[in-house]
Amino acid sequence: MKLAFTSCMSYTVFAQQPVWDQIAAQHPDRLVLLGDSVYIDAMPFPNNIHPKRLETNDFLLHLLGRWRVQLDQPQFRALVKAVPTDAIWDDHDFLWNEHFEENAITKVIYKDNIRITRALFNAFCRTLEARLAPGSFPDAYNDAVINQSDEPPPGYKFRDLEPGLKLHLTDGRSWRLKRDMLGAAQRGQIEANMAAAPGAVHLLASGSVVRNDDDSRWEQFDDYVWLQALARQYKILVLSGDIHANRFQATDLGNGRWLFDATSSGAAIKRLVDAGSKCENYGLLTTDPTSLRLDFFSHGTADSVGSWAIDRAAWTHRSVA
Repeated sequence: MKLAFTSCMSYTVFAQQPVWDQIAAQHPDRLVLLGDSVYIDAMPFPNNIHPKRLETNDFLLHLLGRWRVQLDQPQFRALVKAVPTDAIWDDHDFLWNEHFEENAITKVIYKDNIRITRALFNAFCRTLEARLAPGSFPDAYNDAVINQSDEPPPGYKFRDLEPGLKLHLTDGRSWRLKRDMLGAAQRGQIEANMAAAPGAVHLLASGSVVRNDDDSRWEQFDDYVWLQALARQYKILVLSGDIHANRFQATDLGNGRWLFDATSSGAAIKRLVDAGSKCENYGLLTTDPTSLRLDFFSHGTADSVGSWAIDRAAWTHRSVA
């Protein structure tokens, strides 16, 4: 199968989004969106007021507009109507860029904001699942669907893609606090699904990269030790976003065990969100019974990151032409 993956797009920054046509030309069987599908905190703001300072109804209207224009973007719309699509969220969908540093999920003043962001993101996911069927996304700010007092977080979802290939869609924002990223309940769900398929390849969709050069990386959290322990038992390939670039990393865990991280970020933004060069990045995972192949693209051509093959049996990797 072919699975395309990418993250980070903003209609207000990049109204024409050719990356979706480029992905469609690859004829993928599935698309995974790895967070920042809209930028709540990208300019322009309503009346030049940062979203964190908007009144509740204005905040809801602001978010409804951001999700609506992305869903109505013609190239995006054509792709997700044709291809089964999953999405996870990241900081710019959840609240705003600095929300983790200010412990926003613990603050009463942001309770309504978080209820609203949950409602709109959940509605987005349902709309993708319905392939943009008429009426699948709310049009009015007072629609009961997005005004429930007990709106749940998106949470963890599991997809059995094919024999020997499993997809874990994580929620890396709802429980991120101090050194905890996923929360105990979600980690338990992931462990249970991996234990049920110990010989499978497990794709772990994450808004954050595993290590090195990003302030939201797994390395900053206790979950990183947990992830390494899982990767010593199971074959794990993380699909990640966030950093506005393509990248492939392999972490040697010793004793012949590897943890792989394939990142594609910057589908339709500028390098610094609304400044710098435009990004048109995506990754493509192609599977067969013996191997996984990772290809990375930028502006419709092969990225300098190169292409990589992972042997499914040995769980080793090599660069390929």
